[in-house]
Amino acid sequence: MFRFNKKSVGPSRLSHSHRQTKRMVLAKIYFLPLAVFILLPGTFILTYVISILLRDVEVGFPYISDTGTYVPESCIFGQLLNLVASLIAATVYVRYKQVEQYYRDHLSNESRLVLRLNMVGLWLGWIAAFGVSLVANFQETSVFIIHMIGAMMAFGIGMFYAWLQTLMSYYMFPLVNSLLMARLRLVLSIVSTVCFIILNVATPLSLQQFHGKDKTKWYQKDGGFASHVIATVSEWILALAFDLYFLSFVRELQNITMASPKVIFLTEETGMSSTSDIYHSEDNLEVAFPKSRGSMGSVTTETVNSINSVTTEAVIHR
Repeated sequence: MFRFNKKSVGPSRLSHSHRQTKRMVLAKIYFLPLAVFILLPGTFILTYVISILLRDVEVGFPYISDTGTYVPESCIFGQLLNLVASLIAATVYVRYKQVEQYYRDHLSNESRLVLRLNMVGLWLGWIAAFGVSLVANFQETSVFIIHMIGAMMAFGIGMFYAWLQTLMSYYMFPLVNSLLMARLRLVLSIVSTVCFIILNVATPLSLQQFHGKDKTKWYQKDGGFASHVIATVSEWILALAFDLYFLSFVRELQNITMASPKVIFLTEETGMSSTSDIYHSEDNLEVAFPKSRGSMGSVTTETVNSINSVTTEAVIHR
């Protein structure tokens, strides 16, 4: 909450200074999905190379999580994936605000449907991002159940998010994206779905046939090796498809900027009994100061449009 010294700030000075205030503009928003596109495969490649050099996994087709199971690669895997999860959550929110703004400015027959789908997409994207964080922090050899829940949230819910964004892309053509982009997202959604299904079918089959000692070092003699390779290749392709999907947001986000959010303070409907002054920030700035106190102790104020219904306001305490 903003606090001002009432003795040094008068109505004219306060009005002038706040009308000159401009909100900070956040440019180059497209760096968010671009960072996801670079950092996600970079994390997997880095931990893969380290785990190979330390002989923690075999060169031939390990699961992604196998490369981030043992120290020190698990530390790098967890730290970078937590950062990726944050970037994904931020990208999902920016995408949500982009679509919302477009369809509030350009009303069409699809506006209500797109806005509803947009809200659902926001929550799906955030759940998927949280799943990535769970995968990062709970290694498969330590807390297997939580790790698998996180993987299902990241890949499974992420797949639904991709399909929802693909559907919205067709509705939003040509206002937000091109038809080519909608079709590209459709292809990526199909690829991710096929790989997700193959992964969830081949993995149980390979585990049933496995009779080795260490699942992070899977040899042909351990059994179920063919199913294992099919599952791991599907997982890597699935991760790549999601990575490319986030890259598809870059071009559209190049056309937007975001301003720092407004802060809204809520006041009681009974009036300003606990405060003496109120001003409206930004464009419609008006200041109310106590003028006199009546017999009942009530405060009368100078011209204010409406104290009880305010869009953006800050209360100045004594």
